[in-house]
Amino acid sequence: MNGFNFTERVRRTLARAREEAVQMYHEYVGTEHLLIALAHESDGIAAAVLQGLGADRDAIIAKLEQTIKKGPEGRRTGPDLPYTSRAKKVLELAMSEARMLHHNYVGMEHLLLGLVAEQKGIAAQVLVDSGVTLEKARAETLALLGSSAERSAVPDALSTVPHAATPAYVRSRGPYGVALVDDFTGRARDTLRGAYAEAAKRDADAVELSHILLALAVREDGMGAVLLDQVAGSRQRVALALTERLPEPVHQSAGRSLQLAADTQRALDQALLEASKDGHRRAGTQHLLLAVLDTLPLALAAACAQLGLTAKAARTVYDRMRE
Repeated sequence: MNGFNFTERVRRTLARAREEAVQMYHEYVGTEHLLIALAHESDGIAAAVLQGLGADRDAIIAKLEQTIKKGPEGRRTGPDLPYTSRAKKVLELAMSEARMLHHNYVGMEHLLLGLVAEQKGIAAQVLVDSGVTLEKARAETLALLGSSAERSAVPDALSTVPHAATPAYVRSRGPYGVALVDDFTGRARDTLRGAYAEAAKRDADAVELSHILLALAVREDGMGAVLLDQVAGSRQRVALALTERLPEPVHQSAGRSLQLAADTQRALDQALLEASKDGHRRAGTQHLLLAVLDTLPLALAAACAQLGLTAKAARTVYDRMRE
């Protein structure tokens, strides 16, 4: 398992799995111990995936504790317990899932996918019984992360044609005035389409950060939505506050072209940097949100702060989820 970048949260989970095995007087660490340790994490991406699939973490723990037989009391075990062959397989599968998502780290989300993908262990059986299949878990992970493995299949003005005269990811084109190369995930591009639509129907002169933030707030999926819910209480509150600040929608002129405001272009550049720091090849909705909050003008930043939505708060929550 050496040479792969396990996140600090995964390392803590592996340590807790050993502690769970010791408390059960077991001489090994199995998939069941890994899942108990993972299910005890109340936040983070894996917890969000389980919640999104309707799987109750407490119920998973209770099911495992009912299923697992304890060893003879007083048996001396640990602390360096060996992994079972199935538990080793889980870690190998977690690494494979990370590679498939083009991530240079193994996080809790990959560990969860590895537990399901193993198929035959106690953990996989309990997860499947809880409605967590590999297909659903992968889809939910992609929905939250906006992974670089995701592809957008929506052909429209946001095509993938670069232009030498402008930044690598954007050029003026079509009624919404932008085309992107493959530097943003499909969900991030959908968000930018939404931002252009918001700007156009309000007869704005350019796509502002407020339009992008509103487009993020009305999304039902993606890591940006999770962050908004956790930082501001609910993304609906953010959407309502932004709608009240923006002009009322008016009739949209056919064929009208819009450009990006200067601070919006800076935010998109920053989003790509955020993705790079995360080890992602493409920027997702979470990177877009962090970059937008870092770039907000003072008046809008102050309004967002009244909702608890600040760049610092969002980054703290995201860093905690990524540990």
